[in-house]
Amino acid sequence: MATIVITGCDTGLGVEFARQYVAEGHRVHATCLDPHSADETRAIAGDITVSKLDVTDHAAIEAFAESLGGASVDILLNNAGIGRPHPPFGQTDYPNWRRILETNLIGPMKLAECLVENVAASELKTMAFVSSRMGSITLNNSGGSYAYRSSKAGLNMVVKTLAVDLAPRHISVIALHPGWAATEPGGRVPVAESVAGMRGVLHRAGRHHTGIFQTYHDQPLPW
Repeated sequence: MATIVITGCDTGLGVEFARQYVAEGHRVHATCLDPHSADETRAIAGDITVSKLDVTDHAAIEAFAESLGGASVDILLNNAGIGRPHPPFGQTDYPNWRRILETNLIGPMKLAECLVENVAASELKTMAFVSSRMGSITLNNSGGSYAYRSSKAGLNMVVKTLAVDLAPRHISVIALHPGWAATEPGGRVPVAESVAGMRGVLHRAGRHHTGIFQTYHDQPLPW
């Protein structure tokens, strides 16, 4: 039985990650921006603890880490993120861009710093970050989505750098692309399929795979 910390379990991918891991008998710490409205997460039966956590609140992250004490965390799964809106060039919403960067980029880094000892004390020693194909500089052929793209491109750099810095501690650091999951209108990949695929990537990845950027169907993506 592994212990997994999952952020962003209010809806969508986070809920499904929690559901699937608990169903397999693992212990899950699910964090939500608002646990009182996270009905699906609170309804999951099994070894799950639901906690309030705003990943843009660094004091709250520190308090959450302290609440875990020295307990080991096999997988830190940074899933919380903001995807929309995507205003076009010339209509940039700069305050919202800062909010996206705080949520998608800086918060996950803070969590990695605060929980690194917990992860290092575990058997699996894995940090996973839900990124996006839209964060790939190489694959950007359509433009637009400046705030979201830049947040995920920055997250990818954090993943790659953490992989280097944490290698001496045998911690694997992995970026995951969930596909265009059906968490929003137009999404084509069923949420359960996306999550099962990403979990499969984590299950198969050995420590020599640290620093990879993979799709939910285990295909490598260029940075």
